[in-house]
Amino acid sequence: MLVQATLLVGQQGLLPARDYLRAPRGFLDAPTIFWLGASDGTLRAAGIAGAVLSLGLVLDLAPRYCLALLWALYLSFVTVGQDFLAFQWDNLLLETAVCALFVTPGGLRPRAAPPPHPLAVFLMLWLLVRVHVESGAAKLLLGDPTWRDLTAMASYYETAPLPTWIGWWAHQMPLWAHRASGAFVYGTELGLPLLIWGPRRLRAAVFAGMVAMQVAVLATANYGFFNYLTIALALWVLDDSHLGRAAVPREPPRRSLVLPIAVPVLVALSVVEFLPFLHPLAGLEGRLLPVRRALAPFRSVNSYHLFAHMTLVRREAVIEGSADGAAWLPYEFRYKPGDPARPPPFVAPHQPRVDFQLWFLLLGPRPGARYFDALLARLLTAPELVAPLFARDPFPATPPRFVRVAIYRYRFTDVATRHATGA
Repeated sequence: MLVQATLLVGQQGLLPARDYLRAPRGFLDAPTIFWLGASDGTLRAAGIAGAVLSLGLVLDLAPRYCLALLWALYLSFVTVGQDFLAFQWDNLLLETAVCALFVTPGGLRPRAAPPPHPLAVFLMLWLLVRVHVESGAAKLLLGDPTWRDLTAMASYYETAPLPTWIGWWAHQMPLWAHRASGAFVYGTELGLPLLIWGPRRLRAAVFAGMVAMQVAVLATANYGFFNYLTIALALWVLDDSHLGRAAVPREPPRRSLVLPIAVPVLVALSVVEFLPFLHPLAGLEGRLLPVRRALAPFRSVNSYHLFAHMTLVRREAVIEGSADGAAWLPYEFRYKPGDPARPPPFVAPHQPRVDFQLWFLLLGPRPGARYFDALLARLLTAPELVAPLFARDPFPATPPRFVRVAIYRYRFTDVATRHATGA
C-alpha cells in the first residue's frame, strides 16, 4: 500500500479518503484510523508502520501484538480504499489475521511457546476449507453454464484481469484439456477439503493438490497476494510429523478459556455469511441481514465465491490523447493488456490496483466508474499525479487538450499467428 496509497486515496488521489470520510457515516460503518487524519503524510506513515510491524512479525517480536495492529492498519486502508481494495483476497487477508491471532503466541519474544491449541488449528483449517468449498459451491449454485459443462477454462486465460505470458500458452490447450482443468478445479475445491482431517499421507496429498492449483493460477494470471496467502493457509494441513527429523519436540498446548467460546462463534458467523448462496435457505436471508450488516464493515468474517462467473469476452478501455483533435495517441499502462505486441507480464504478489480495477470498468450494463473519470481529468489538468501508472506517456511535456476512450475486443492469438507475426 505504501507505493500506491497517495495515488489511490490521497488528497489528490483518484478516490480521496477525505471525501469518503466526509459522508455521513460513523466509525462502526467505516472502521479506520484515518478518521484522525487522511493527509498524504498520514497515509505514508501508516504504510511505513505496516512495513515495520510486518518485519516485527517475521522476527517474532511481540508477534500477537504486531498481528493485531497489522489487522487494524489493513482494515483502515481497506475501508477508505473503496473500489481499489474491494477484492475477496483483501477480505481473506483480514479474516486470516483474525484467525491467526489464536495460533500466534503472546509475549515479547515467545521463543519457547507451546504449540497452538487444537481449536485454534481447527479455525485455520476451517478457513481453508471455506475458501475452497464455498468457491466450488458458488460455481454450481450460481448457475454459470460454462462451469456446468466444464468449458470455463477455455475462456479463463484470455479473460483473466491481468494475464501472464504463460496464460497465453495455457490458452492454446485443446478443449479436452480445458475440460480436464475444470474438473481438476472442482476436485480441488469440493473434494480435497473433505480429506483435510484424514491420515497423514492423505493430508500430504491434499496439500500437494491445493498448492498445485494455486501455482497453476499464479503462473497464468496475476492476483496479487491471493495465491501466496492460500498456499500459506494450506500449510496448516501438514503437521510436525511431515517434517520428520526436523520437527522440534514441544510441550502440550495450554488450556484456553477463550477458544471454546470464540471458535464456535466465528464458525457460526461464517456459516451465516454463506447461507444466502443456498437457494433453499434463501428465506433466512432477511432474518440474518442485521447480523451480516453488522459484520460487513470489518471484513473479517466473509463468504468466498472466487471465479464463480466466467467472463467470456475481453474488452479493454484504451485511453487516447490528442493535442489537436485529429491525431490520437494511446496511453500504455504498465501492467494491464494494451499494446498487442507486448507480452503480459508477471506482477504478483504486487497488485497494481488501478490496472486491475480497469478490468471491471466495462462489465455490466452501465460501464464507467468515478475513479476513471478522475483519472481522465488528471490527464488533462495534472498529469504528473497519475504518471506512475503509465509505461508510455505520449504527452510527457505538455498535457493533451483532449482525451477519449476507445473500446477494443482483445483476443489471444493462436500459435500460427504468433509464428507469423510475433504477436
